[in-house]
Amino acid sequence: MANKRNLKKYVRYACGALASEIRTAHALFPEIDHKNVYDILVEIAGLQTTTLAKANIAFPGGADKNEEGSKAKNRAARAVYYREAYGKLLDEFDARVVEIVKNMNAALPEGVKMALKQAVSK
Repeated sequence: MANKRNLKKYVRYACGALASEIRTAHALFPEIDHKNVYDILVEIAGLQTTTLAKANIAFPGGADKNEEGSKAKNRAARAVYYREAYGKLLDEFDARVVEIVKNMNAALPEGVKMALKQAVSK
């Protein structure tokens, strides 16, 4: 991510899309258990909240101010720090998204899964 604002937008959009998908599936197929849908929505909300909270990171320090070229060194160190921190955060986020999608698929009854497979194969 280029910056914190874009990272937060990405997290909000992804979590919103996941919640929309499970709500749409529940509306189209009422035989999906309401408790499973609720649990998945709570999990998505928790993922969004924790990821957004973790995105509020700050660069811990800078280069020595008396050192020659300290601004350039500080800028480079800052860029590396944020790149690594955001990369790690996105990896954790993506892993949780995969778990949530698996839970969403597990919440579908077999009849719904078969109907979806037939609709795709046409």
